[in-house]
Amino acid sequence: MFASLKSKIKEETGSDISKLTSSWRSGGFLGRISLRDDSSATSPSSSGGLGDSPADSISPQMETYLSERTGGQIDQAALQQQYSVQLENKLRERDTYWEQKIEELKLSLATVQGEEAAAAQAVARAAQAEAVRAANERDLAEKHVSELRTQLAAAERAQDRLDELMEELEQSRREWARERADLLAVRGESEARMRDLADQLALVQAALPPDHKHHHMDDDDKREVTPTACAVYDRVCRERAVLKRQLQETKMALADVKTSWSGQIASLETQEKTMELENRIEELNEENRQMHESLENERILVKILQEKVDKSNRLYDEQKAEVNHLNSVVNEMQHDYVDMQRKFEKEKREKDEALLRNAHMSQTIEMSQCNVRYQETEIADLKAKITELEGLISQHRENQAEYMLIKQSEETRKKEIEALNKRIHELTESEATLKSTIQELETEICDKNKKIKTLDNRISDMKKTLQRELQSSKSDLTSAEEQDISRRYLKHVVLRFLTGRELEARQLTRALSVLLRLSSHEEALLRSAFPPRTGLSAWFPSLTNT
Repeated sequence: MFASLKSKIKEETGSDISKLTSSWRSGGFLGRISLRDDSSATSPSSSGGLGDSPADSISPQMETYLSERTGGQIDQAALQQQYSVQLENKLRERDTYWEQKIEELKLSLATVQGEEAAAAQAVARAAQAEAVRAANERDLAEKHVSELRTQLAAAERAQDRLDELMEELEQSRREWARERADLLAVRGESEARMRDLADQLALVQAALPPDHKHHHMDDDDKREVTPTACAVYDRVCRERAVLKRQLQETKMALADVKTSWSGQIASLETQEKTMELENRIEELNEENRQMHESLENERILVKILQEKVDKSNRLYDEQKAEVNHLNSVVNEMQHDYVDMQRKFEKEKREKDEALLRNAHMSQTIEMSQCNVRYQETEIADLKAKITELEGLISQHRENQAEYMLIKQSEETRKKEIEALNKRIHELTESEATLKSTIQELETEICDKNKKIKTLDNRISDMKKTLQRELQSSKSDLTSAEEQDISRRYLKHVVLRFLTGRELEARQLTRALSVLLRLSSHEEALLRSAFPPRTGLSAWFPSLTNT
């Protein structure tokens, strides 16, 4: 503030205010007044140090000159009176001049202070408006979050109601299935009862004499019966034939029922597994969709919060720049105050020295009193400026308090953003883990399928080779050639047996048993002594029992 004021005064007056005030405060207006030239009275800016007291203004050279001109007679009293009158006139002129300068400086200072105050108020209003806007945006965001929570609660309640309805539907379905099963059981019992009654009726009709009007037998049953003279025996034979036919029909019906029930059980098991897999797939798809939706919502919320944080950071940077500017202004004012205080101390010391050195002169005392009164006025002005500085410092402290509140709110927002980023990172990691697990399982299944195909190809090749060797062994060869071929084939089989996998070794065991003409007991001993190896046995333990 004071620097801008000094530069403005320098532009208006064309002189450096620091030099002007230093010469003024150091008692330049009490300096030496030359009596040789009256034109010096019109120059208010004539300077001189305190080392030249008023009593010493008449130097020995001046006394010699005056003695020569006046014939050695110098009226000290008249000269002193004339000197006092000139000094008073000079002081009045200088006081008038500096009063005008002080008024101008006060006006300039008031103008600059008004501009600084207006700028500070504008900055404060802008900061307050930004803070209010940020608070409104935060309130809107909180309101939106509360609305989303309300909607989520309503959706959860609707989901609970849907679950209850589904449970009621499932319960009704189970009750209907139970009633249907009961009715089917009753129907089956009725049909079984009807069949039993029909069988009993057929048995009674067959037991009747042939000449009875209700007698009835199938042709097949009649062929089974040979008539005799004994009626009781014939009746028993007829009943036996009917019962035998009914037993066969019952067995056939039971076989049909078993066949149909086994097919239905297999189809039901297949349908149940398929439905379980479909339900699991639907649940996984639903969870994946919900996870994607929640992730997208959280990303949108993070983006909105990031924009708000960026806006708050810009506001914080602007306020920080304004605070730094105010701090620099305060520091500059403090430096000016220290300089003024230092100059005041220096002037005070010089005044004390002048008082001690020139105590014998009343004119010097009067001028010193004027200087003291002026210094007191200056001190009062300095105290007023100090009061203004204290007001600015208190305002600066208020600004710092607002800045701390804004900083705390920013830290809270940063923590929320960090929590959301952490949640997004966890969801991303879980998704990546699931994807990698699925890929690993798919790769493992592909590798196992390839290995199974390779082993099947090897087994088929070995079977073909064994068949060729067995066919070739049946050809008309000499015993020496047969032994040589058997030896080479046995060598090949043993090498493959020792270096092959577990399943290949089991196939080669069969080949060894054929070549060496081993019995089934010896082949079983060889299989039991065969050590387990890595390969398909690690994946399919059931192969070790084959």
